[in-house]
Amino acid sequence: MTCKVITYTNPKTLDQLEGLKNYSNVLHVCATKNMREGVYERYQRLPEQPFITAPVVSSIQLVKGLLGDWYSSQTKLKQFLNLSDMIQREMKWEDNFFSSFRRNQVEVLETIRMLELSGLTAADLDDDDLILSPKEEVFLTLWKKFEEDASLKRLRFTLKKGLKNKLENDWTKIIQKMMKDAYKEDDPILQMINQNVDYKTIVFHGFYYMTPEQQRIFLLLKDAGVNIIFLNLYDSRYPDSFSFIGDFINTRNGWVDKSQWEIAKSSDKPQTLADKFLADFEGELVEDVRKPAHLKVKDFQDFYDFLQDYEKNLKSPDKDKTVHKTYLAPNAASLNDRLQEYYPEFFKAKRHFLGYPIGQFLFQLHQMWSEQEGSLVLTESGLFDCFASGWLFDKKTKKNARDYTRPLQEVLPFFQGCVTQESWKNRAKELLDIHENVLSAFQEEADDAFQQRISSPFALFSQFALPKEDVLQLVDFIDMIMKIASDLFGDGKKRISLADHFSKLRHLVEAANPYLQQEIVKEERILIKELKETLQTTPDIGDFHVSDISTAISLYLSGHLKKDHPDDELIRPFIEIDGEAFKENGITHVTGLDENSLPYSEFTLPWPLSEQVFHDLANRNIPLSFQVLRNKYVKQITRYLVYNLLQFSERLELSWMVQWEDKKYLDKAVYLSQLNLEPNKEDGGKQDEWLDVKLAREISKEELDSFLAYPIDALAEFKFCPRRFYYSYLSGSTETFSSEFVQEFLFGNLLKSIGALLPSETDENIKQEVFKLFPYWNEFKLNIIAEENIRYRYWAKKNYGGYTPYGEGEEFSDLRQLFLFPVLQNSKADEDSKLTAAAIGQLYSQPVSILPTLREEFEKQLQEYPIQMQAAPSGKCRFCPHNQICPEAFHPVDDAERKRAK
Repeated sequence: MTCKVITYTNPKTLDQLEGLKNYSNVLHVCATKNMREGVYERYQRLPEQPFITAPVVSSIQLVKGLLGDWYSSQTKLKQFLNLSDMIQREMKWEDNFFSSFRRNQVEVLETIRMLELSGLTAADLDDDDLILSPKEEVFLTLWKKFEEDASLKRLRFTLKKGLKNKLENDWTKIIQKMMKDAYKEDDPILQMINQNVDYKTIVFHGFYYMTPEQQRIFLLLKDAGVNIIFLNLYDSRYPDSFSFIGDFINTRNGWVDKSQWEIAKSSDKPQTLADKFLADFEGELVEDVRKPAHLKVKDFQDFYDFLQDYEKNLKSPDKDKTVHKTYLAPNAASLNDRLQEYYPEFFKAKRHFLGYPIGQFLFQLHQMWSEQEGSLVLTESGLFDCFASGWLFDKKTKKNARDYTRPLQEVLPFFQGCVTQESWKNRAKELLDIHENVLSAFQEEADDAFQQRISSPFALFSQFALPKEDVLQLVDFIDMIMKIASDLFGDGKKRISLADHFSKLRHLVEAANPYLQQEIVKEERILIKELKETLQTTPDIGDFHVSDISTAISLYLSGHLKKDHPDDELIRPFIEIDGEAFKENGITHVTGLDENSLPYSEFTLPWPLSEQVFHDLANRNIPLSFQVLRNKYVKQITRYLVYNLLQFSERLELSWMVQWEDKKYLDKAVYLSQLNLEPNKEDGGKQDEWLDVKLAREISKEELDSFLAYPIDALAEFKFCPRRFYYSYLSGSTETFSSEFVQEFLFGNLLKSIGALLPSETDENIKQEVFKLFPYWNEFKLNIIAEENIRYRYWAKKNYGGYTPYGEGEEFSDLRQLFLFPVLQNSKADEDSKLTAAAIGQLYSQPVSILPTLREEFEKQLQEYPIQMQAAPSGKCRFCPHNQICPEAFHPVDDAERKRAK
């Protein structure tokens, strides 16, 4: 049928565009979701009669409606499994490309799907005129096999037959599905628009470029008798800047040439910053253009600085459009990943199953099958995620693993290097033997908390500090995980039916877990219901290798088989900037505008096609050529979006982060420099941190006396750092060392101490017995540390051979100081550590002389740091058991940066 192109110069006055008035009651399809929201807000959601009286939908909603389940995650799951099976059958482990095709299997599938939608088949690649690389030959073989996929056959049949019959027979269902995806059920506008609109004419809005899939589908609609109306922004004052649109929409590509477009006349309004921006590229001089009052520029120091701005916006009510911001960014994906860590509840669609405990649990179970090992494996991170999910429940003890995440973290150092089921099982047995035969000798039921801490040389090793009953429970949970995974995957020798696997997963999900009945949030309940419904199906697609099932379900749960997550992204992609032009009152904030952001770089080639082969295919296939055109005009497309942003935003904020990820000292984007846009000067108003508010009250004598009543070891920790004392004795934090770095020092001190206490034992006998307690370190490492330390056994006896009284008639060895402060005795320590060591030494040797000073220091802490005591960060922080939770702790990774800053 016919095709028409109508242009406009101002998105806010479409209702005054003569050429569009005849099409206000036809289906309106917008290029992006954000444009759909903008058009809906301005021209449909009105208190009076809407200008557009037919449905307004997005492009993806139209395409999904036409192609049915082709875009569903379930279809992609089945396709992924079929492709996995083909790779297993056609390639062998020793083949050069096996691992790369397995690693990039999602990309291989997406490439096949994109080429098929463009109208290509494997036969088009199997052409003597095309010079294929060995990797492309493998891809061709897989594509030929994949042509037997049932869903692909259905797609080819639909597209080859054309869309005419589908439109005639299924249009009511298609329009209902689009309406359901685009509108809320209770939207009052549904009563004012034509929900039974026909397909004879469709307006396509904002398609200044098209993807290969869009070009093919839209052209098929035209061939099926649909009148196509393209509606685009176009300013004839800047022909070079807007000329790229004509390379997508022209007679060669099945549309109409620019000479036949209905081009709107440009207005004679005063020139703006946006005009200057495009005029620079047109070679024209525009002077006396100032930065408009509605534009603000901000350079955030880092992500956390930006986060404060974002959180402030969250607190503004949505109804107050005058202050509410819409955020967009060129690096929206990475920014959303960071924001998801802080606000997971806002990513309901993107989170998919993985964002909820059930998803974490199932995902980690499916990560346990190792194709390389050919067996079940369990990593520390996977184990921790299973515990944290809350879906691991011991019916005998009525305990939930979520309550044991901290004990698990404490004990994990002992399981270092464990991977297979057998290795975890054996190491657990060794730990229980140590509890039974070694640690029990140092435990007395009548001991108070402090006695328990100082009576055992093992008390500060995190893996040995746990009560035996906690260790037993942890081992039971680990066994449960292994049993569940074994039931799911067996021994890996037999192929697994997807239907059987779904049945097992369904039983697992339906298993009673009283712990979670009150814990599961509404969104997760909905997801679990959806998952159960999905698992009720019996996919008839055959049996698959264990590794294929494991990988496919993992991708399915993680959402990687679902390409678009448009609904819940807090930061919209910069490519959707054109939708902001239709909105009123609110503030448009574009962040991420650093020197590495704009203009956009070229889009990556579909894997594994080379540039030469891809371009050769594009020369023969018009839809595929649109991918090449998009790369060719990527800079012009970026300029088009920047012009749109500057010209039509009523209130605009532009920003970038000086430090982002691993990059520092980032400058603004080149376009901001071109326009001489500098950050606005801001009021340096003082913001008092609540932690530093001084407490205006008298400190009582009882409070000070209670401090001095603490055992001397506690006072020594206060001298080490007041914040450490706060964590160890006031906040209830566990005081153990789990880092391998510090445990190496503790291990060396353990050898010294045993040697000091058992002078008649030989070095070899001591090493032989102590080595048994550290099976996770190899013999070489153990011997290196031992040789360095055991020769100081007599030094330890001389300097720490005394005893400290405690309570009535009880005393403890001074050797405990070697564990409490692992390296303060180091003569090569930094100056701060040496001064601290001297002060602690004086406290132990002459407590009476230093207690008055300590009393004054404690009083100062209570007055000036009432929330939590002051931190004294320095190089000694790495030897503090609380350095992972203390926000002010110094870490070795920052040492070089601190030295440069001095």
